[in-house]
Amino acid sequence: MARNYTELQAKMDPASRADNVSRVHEELQRMALDELRRAKQLTQSDMAEMLDVPQSSISRIEQRADMYLSTLRNYVHAMGGVLQIQAVFPDGGTVAINRFGDYEDRSYVVQARAESNGTYTLDAKPLDQGVPLSTRALRAQAFAKTLNALHLPEPQISAARALKKGCSTTIGGRFGATRFFSAADLIAAGFEPVGKDHPV
Repeated sequence: MARNYTELQAKMDPASRADNVSRVHEELQRMALDELRRAKQLTQSDMAEMLDVPQSSISRIEQRADMYLSTLRNYVHAMGGVLQIQAVFPDGGTVAINRFGDYEDRSYVVQARAESNGTYTLDAKPLDQGVPLSTRALRAQAFAKTLNALHLPEPQISAARALKKGCSTTIGGRFGATRFFSAADLIAAGFEPVGKDHPV
């Protein structure tokens, strides 16, 4: 008769149990992108829809030995994670690397808000350090155009446009994951740093 894993684990001595947990953690650290996607119970088709790319692009990303950091960041963000890069030294020291020349890897969560005068505002809040970004008040057509510039699929744009006045929603997430946006993508779509005269 098959035995439940929890029952077997309960019978293990504490040292064996700790070793088991350590080995599982090490395996998770070494996962390839396709294994990580499957561990998150996502298909290539799910990822393609979230990233708004053809499914063949997901296959190519998962098979590549090297890629742009922005590609890897977007892939990880689509699964609800944040890409962090560390330098690990022989003496055991680690340093987080978050600047690559002029490029700063800032991640933002975007909220859409329907205003009482029939306009919409998009607010972007940084996950870590960084300046909040926001759009000016946008009429429905400009609002849809901005969401299009963020490469959101049409069903998500339609859902955001259906917001009732005074309500807000997080933009982009699918399958229980929050979508993150880069500062460069947001600024290209018309977001501006929030100033005293333009509060979030």
